[in-house]
Order: sequence, then C-alpha cells, then structure tokens
Amino acid sequence: MRMTIILSILMVLAFLFAVFFVKDLDAFYNYYGFSGANLLARPYVLITSIFMHAGIEHLLSNLLVFIFFARAVEKEMGPWKMLAIFLLGAIGGDILSLLIYPFDAISVGASAGIFGLIGVGMLVCPMDLSLYPLIIPIPLVFVGIAYSLYNIYGFLFLPQSDISYIGHFGGLFVGLAVGFAKTGFKKGLRTLLLGLLILAMAIAAWFLISPRL
Repeated sequence: MRMTIILSILMVLAFLFAVFFVKDLDAFYNYYGFSGANLLARPYVLITSIFMHAGIEHLLSNLLVFIFFARAVEKEMGPWKMLAIFLLGAIGGDILSLLIYPFDAISVGASAGIFGLIGVGMLVCPMDLSLYPLIIPIPLVFVGIAYSLYNIYGFLFLPQSDISYIGHFGGLFVGLAVGFAKTGFKKGLRTLLLGLLILAMAIAAWFLISPRL
C-alpha cells in the first residue's frame, strides 16, 4: 500500500501547509481550486485541487474512505493503476461538474477521485473490509453502495449543499467503467445487485428488530 500511504501523506501535508503557512486562505483556494475559469487559466488546478480540503472534517472524512478503498484497489491492481484511477476519477468529476455548476464555482477535495476508487473497488475487491464509517468490519461492496445511494439522495434532495454530488458521479462512472472492464459486465452487475439486495435485507431486518431492543 505504498501509493496509498504516499497520497494520504500528500493530502495531509497540503492541508497543513494551507493552515499554517497561507495567510489568505480564500485567495489560496480561489487560485489553486478547480473551476472552469481556473482550468482555462491554470490547467494544473486539475491536480492541485485534489489535495486541497476545506477543513479538518472534510480532510478526515475523505482520508478514511480513501485509505480503505485505495489499499484494496492497490493490492488488487497495483499502485500505478490505482493512482491512475484516482486521478482520472478526480478529473472526470471536475469535467462533469462543469456541465452543472457555474463556470467560476470553486471546488476542492479528493472526493471525486475517491469515488473512482469506490466504483472499481466494489467490483474488483468487493469482500475486502472497511472499518469506516462504522467500527465493525464491512465489505467494501456494501460501503460503496451506501455511499453511492447517499450521493443520489444528496443530488436529488440537497441541491443547496456545498458538496459536489455531480463531481462524485463523474468519479464513480470512471471507477465503474474500469471495474466492469476488468470483471466483465455480467459479473460486475451481479456483484452490485447481490450487494444491494443483501444491504436492503440487512436494513429491513434492523428496522424490524430495533423497536424490540
């Protein structure tokens, strides 16, 4: 998990640099964050924006999801393919967001790249375990499906949120495309449908049992 560690460290160092060494954070984020206007002026914002986060909660929530999915994908596909999926997911999310959000709207964070890893991770290593967001081990396919469903909910019902749900979809589509290419469409789709069915049954069982506890 060498690449996973390197990318995690870069995210933390970028955040610490912004907090402790940048005097005008707004100007810093407006300059190095992603937007259509910034892309035309400074194409490297496709990369710099990935490692910038709006706050400690934003960083930690992204980092924890990233570690589990990136570790699993790196183990299954190798460090360079994992890196490529992460970067392509982030770039795909940025490009797709241009179709929805204002041309000068700034976005930062690794979320779209992480959704790229979620998309491929659900298909190529579905039974690898994550301890986040719960403390108990959960197969990645269930975590990935849950995050995908929440992203759909957020897009439909939380339109005023600062979260770039469209960007997440862009990353997810990239990851799913890579995952289906590796597993085959039928096998990949079967994995997702089975995971969705088991997750739905588990949630239904919880609601049936919990009032009696």
